[in-house]
Amino acid sequence: MMGADTGAEGVSAAATYRRDFSMRALLSTALFAYMGFILMVIVANAVWLTRENPRTHESYLVALVANQDLRSQVVSSFRLSLISSIITTIIAVLMAVPSAYALSRFRFRAAAFIDTVIDLPLVVPPLIAGIALLLFFRQSPIGRLIDEHVVPVVYTRTGIVVAQFFIASAFAIRAIKAAFDQVNPRFEFVARSLGCGPWKALFKITLPLARNGIVAGTVMTWARSMGEFAPVMMLAGATPGKTDVLPVAAFLNMSGGHIEAAVAIVVLMILIAAVTLITFKRLGGQGYIW
Repeated sequence: MMGADTGAEGVSAAATYRRDFSMRALLSTALFAYMGFILMVIVANAVWLTRENPRTHESYLVALVANQDLRSQVVSSFRLSLISSIITTIIAVLMAVPSAYALSRFRFRAAAFIDTVIDLPLVVPPLIAGIALLLFFRQSPIGRLIDEHVVPVVYTRTGIVVAQFFIASAFAIRAIKAAFDQVNPRFEFVARSLGCGPWKALFKITLPLARNGIVAGTVMTWARSMGEFAPVMMLAGATPGKTDVLPVAAFLNMSGGHIEAAVAIVVLMILIAAVTLITFKRLGGQGYIW
């Protein structure tokens, strides 16, 4: 009987293994098929740049480098994107650190409402967010007061930062809150019991422990700012040489028939996104913030 039982258990284990292996194979196939699709899209854009233009008999990349106007436009757009996104990131992080700490450590009665308001810029379609910002600064009394008497926003470079901030700030709060959530509050309680005040415990205990997560969130906030298109286009416009950040420049070049410049910007931004994601992961950033 024992031998029979052992044999039955062996058959059952083998059947279970086969089922698990089949499930693993099926689900892994779906995963790698998706990954393959993403990689094929990226590689196709990079390869296209090296193809020969049938009219000029030189590669599109060489043609782009040789065209001084297009080359200067791409460099100018990159510089504008870099500067505006850095300014946006600094402002967003300065606002996000105290906000994220409050969300992580304190309990609010209207917590669900607060979370909804913070997440709205991440969920609302970017085009809608841009139109909403434009209407705010053009139609509302407060928005018009700011635009006309404090600092011009609509169709200016300031509008780029405002549009980027509207989206990136919510992202920064979620990213940095995830970092604070990883720090056990007991460390702060122990510090308080040893004589530290609340502010000293925050700066001496919590912030150093959450440092990598905050830096990771900052990096991703910067990348998100670099990639904003529709809100920037709606609020700041698409004036070449003035408000054409990289995504806007890609759109303008694609619309104007300069496909090589548009594709070059696409490849550049994909590379920036890839490096940013690698940095985010290495710094210990939490993926569930999305």
